Amino acid sequence: MAPLRRRYWLALAGSGLLAACSSNRRRLAVQKGMLPALWQRKLPNDWAVDSLDLRQDLPPIKPSISSLVLSDGWAQALPTEQRRPWPAGPVTEGLLPIAQPLLRYGLPLGFGPWLLVLRNRADLLNGDGAARGWSLLLDPSLRGQLLLPASPRVVLEIAGRIGEPKSVLTQLRQQALGFGDRDALTLLLNGDAEAAVLPSRAVVPVLRRDTRLQALLPESGSPLWWSLLVQPAGGMPPPLEWLLAPRSSPLLDQMLRSGFTPPLKRPLLESALKRQIHPELLLPPEAVLQRCTSLLPLAPEATPGG
Repeated sequence: MAPLRRRYWLALAGSGLLAACSSNRRRLAVQKGMLPALWQRKLPNDWAVDSLDLRQDLPPIKPSISSLVLSDGWAQALPTEQRRPWPAGPVTEGLLPIAQPLLRYGLPLGFGPWLLVLRNRADLLNGDGAARGWSLLLDPSLRGQLLLPASPRVVLEIAGRIGEPKSVLTQLRQQALGFGDRDALTLLLNGDAEAAVLPSRAVVPVLRRDTRLQALLPESGSPLWWSLLVQPAGGMPPPLEWLLAPRSSPLLDQMLRSGFTPPLKRPLLESALKRQIHPELLLPPEAVLQRCTSLLPLAPEATPGG
């Protein structure tokens, strides 16, 4: 029977019927790292997933794309005619107040803080180290050992939390081994750097298995990263059942373990957070969360150059 089945599928492929079925599927385009694979796999069979490569500027949205999952920076960069505000409904009920302003760009799916991550530098956190917060980035022992994000928006926001942004920016450049997100965690784990600023979605899963790393969310708060489901004009959202799936376990627990927190009010997450190793990094304490900020698009004159 197996060879028969193989010949049957080969014949279908040759006839073009499989291609026709595939072309009729709705398509979700996903920026790398912006949608947990375990949630992605729960999409109905009539949906296909395309990977977005954003090393170059985001091209115009293809008519075949029904929805996109993007970081907040890319979602805000889309021309207004290529995205629609997300309407009120079941999936917007229970969202954190801090998530509400982002509905003008799309539906917030997940979020978290940028964290200061150290490798084998517990000495920096001893005593009043943790209270120093972001100013630890300027510690002389980290000169040439620090990896900073590629995003100018994030670096500027952190600089402003340390002191006068322009002056601090100069000092951070002197501290930095490099600016980039793609390989930062690998360089940190391999011993090429001792400190990095990384999004919680990259850090939390590794903290569970690598005791060399310590992550700090300063009391002064942090810039936030966001994952947004963007609805292009003429597109279609994934089904409601799929969108609501992360509100209950086991999917909710699995997503939290992967460092991806649905932006829901604390009572909706409390039980699952208690089962996590680092709940304070997934949903910061309320006082700290109030000091966290979502980032607006960066004006050209504000770009930290040279």
